[in-house]
Amino acid sequence: MRSHYTVGDLSNNSNNANNSSQAQDKELNSIGYKRRSSLNLYVPMKVDIDKILVEKPPEFRFHRDKFVYVLHLLSYIPSKNSNILNENNGFTPVNRALLQRRIHNYKNYIDYLADVGVIRLDGFYKVDKKSGGIKFTDEYKSNLVPVEITKNTLIKSILDLNQSKDVKKTADLLFLKKWFEDGKLKIDLQAGKDELERIAEAEKIEGLCNIQERLNSRLVPLLDLISEYKSFGVDTTGFRLHTPLTRLKKELRKHVSYDGKNLVSIDIVNSQPFLTLPLFDYMKFKKNDISSKIISPLYYQDSDMSNQLLNTIRNIGTQDDVEIFIECVVSGDFYEKFGAILQKEGLLEEGDIQSIRKKVKEITFESIFSPNTSIAYSKGIQVFRKTFPSVYEIFQLIKKGKGNHPSFAIMLQRLEAELVLEKTCKIINRLKPEIPLFTIHDSIASTEEHTSFVEDILTKVFKKNIGVSPKLKLERWG
Repeated sequence: MRSHYTVGDLSNNSNNANNSSQAQDKELNSIGYKRRSSLNLYVPMKVDIDKILVEKPPEFRFHRDKFVYVLHLLSYIPSKNSNILNENNGFTPVNRALLQRRIHNYKNYIDYLADVGVIRLDGFYKVDKKSGGIKFTDEYKSNLVPVEITKNTLIKSILDLNQSKDVKKTADLLFLKKWFEDGKLKIDLQAGKDELERIAEAEKIEGLCNIQERLNSRLVPLLDLISEYKSFGVDTTGFRLHTPLTRLKKELRKHVSYDGKNLVSIDIVNSQPFLTLPLFDYMKFKKNDISSKIISPLYYQDSDMSNQLLNTIRNIGTQDDVEIFIECVVSGDFYEKFGAILQKEGLLEEGDIQSIRKKVKEITFESIFSPNTSIAYSKGIQVFRKTFPSVYEIFQLIKKGKGNHPSFAIMLQRLEAELVLEKTCKIINRLKPEIPLFTIHDSIASTEEHTSFVEDILTKVFKKNIGVSPKLKLERWG
């Protein structure tokens, strides 16, 4: 089995010269990436692109590395969104407009790969709604291996011109990037692979589909962690920081260590309901500048909707259901208490604690994040509104308008990012820059000896901005 592929000069593109090595140690930009003469992408082991191109040369001007990039996307895109494969029957939707920015004649590349039987297309495409789906044919399905590319402009584009990355916010968090680059963050690769194989086998027994595609999407962050280049960037929507650790399957964390020590994450219990608390306190709403975090077109300064929301917040703070909601959230037992209500209403069957909690969490998230119209056919949301009518009224107002419901999730993500990244992590780094910090959205991980300090700062930041201290729990990765 080949563990690594090298680049063969098989392209018939006349501009193959690689000029990046002279600038190997110079930064590409302000977000900390350096020029590289090569970069590893990930392709199924059975796809020997060099051999295919020799045996069946394309009838157009091409560069071999661009083929590798297209193939890489089929596993890389699902690694960032685990729901994509389920939603698209195992096909990876590739945004053709974005692809064209890196490969102007991308259609030739896709058509060629389909003609030689490496990939197949779903044949379904809707402008601005759905990108065309691609998946590997059965003949080439296999575990991913790193494949090296050297095309300077393509590498620069991948590292430097990521359209979904907020450059300024990413640059502000470079103090977190250093912990990925000092050589002390390790993962047991073989143990991680074995773990993924066990998960895949269990899913196969369970009757799930797209087993190989799932496995490969989970392999990408695992392989990223052992590579020289580790992805690091803040997205432009919710301002969340994305790294290989945020994409790593939770079951693999026990194989991660830093400087030979196990990591411990500090998690906020029922964090999503907890982050909604400023919505029920006018002063906290203003203090956290929640209005600026709502991206719905119905909300802007002094709009009718903004004024209606503010007036509603002023009036509901003392409502009984709001006080009960806050009490349940602050106690850290929201899912358990709401679960008891759902069971009383006959919406939950008896089962183990974990499965019940998972179902309650799903209903809670559905009540918070789904379109307002969902209540018509969801008994879970109906129970939530019946139990917390004033709370639901606020949620409903923020999501008002066709297609505007994502604004609620984005609002919470921006608040989460501000409190965890912009405030807590920056304070910790300023006071004790020697503490290694790794974030997974609403949680912060460090080594055991630093957990008390991280807990203390995280608690103080949330108490100051939310008004109450969150209940925290420790998860030891080892």
